[in-house]
Amino acid sequence: MPDESKIERDRIEKRRFRIKDIDQLKLVDDVFNEYTLRALYEIMNRRIILEVYGPIAQGKEAKVIWGKDYDGEDLALKVYYTLANRFVNRNPYIMGDRRFGGKPSNPFKLASMWCRKEFRNMKRAYEAGVLVPKPIAFYNNILVMEFIGEEGVPAPLLKDVPPDDVQAAYIDVVLNVEKAFIIGKLIHADLSEYNILNWNNKLYIIDWGSAVDSSHPNFIDLLYRDVKNINRFFSKLGASVFDEGKIVKALVERSRRNYIINDGKVIVDNKDLLSYLNIN
Repeated sequence: MPDESKIERDRIEKRRFRIKDIDQLKLVDDVFNEYTLRALYEIMNRRIILEVYGPIAQGKEAKVIWGKDYDGEDLALKVYYTLANRFVNRNPYIMGDRRFGGKPSNPFKLASMWCRKEFRNMKRAYEAGVLVPKPIAFYNNILVMEFIGEEGVPAPLLKDVPPDDVQAAYIDVVLNVEKAFIIGKLIHADLSEYNILNWNNKLYIIDWGSAVDSSHPNFIDLLYRDVKNINRFFSKLGASVFDEGKIVKALVERSRRNYIINDGKVIVDNKDLLSYLNIN
């Protein structure tokens, strides 16, 4: 039998490279062009990050790199590609958001804008009590955040590792959607099992780049789509789900009234969301 722990350690070690060698950085990963390297050095000069390792995940718009801070804690660096064609079909998430004036034509500015957008969205969600990786800093096209996982091994996606208690997990995600919407004034707008991490049976919502302010003209459609995706996934796992239209209606109605936070739950008219859905 192979030593699985040794295999994993070897796999982690292969991700390590020396930050001082610019040519090596370019050879290790094509995401490190001159623009990105300058951003990385700036983040290091601010003593936010000490060491940088290899890539651990890759998406259409960005690559996630493993790093460590000065206390030896793991960090995740989301590095946005500086190529305009990586941000296709993203206009609706920019043009309708009052926080952003428009889509830049310069690919470097576009990558930086998307990075800034995700950092702000994550910060709002985090401060609203949504379970997300803690955003730490950003500069140009690099976003630094809390690493969800251990020693360079990222937490698995929900699609790959379902939760032990499906019903409780479903309720947890719905309540996080409510916190984002009512407290954070945000809609994720791309929520599914593909951007939720399952770590120690805690579900962390990631990939907030597409998230929009609740003032977005299509906010109801985007909110409905998020809820529908969550219902679809969890119902397949056997969870009992609420009607998505009923959830969206409840969220919109509750968002127009005063709320308090009690034991981590949003309370409107002395009811949490579950009580509201069961009564109405």
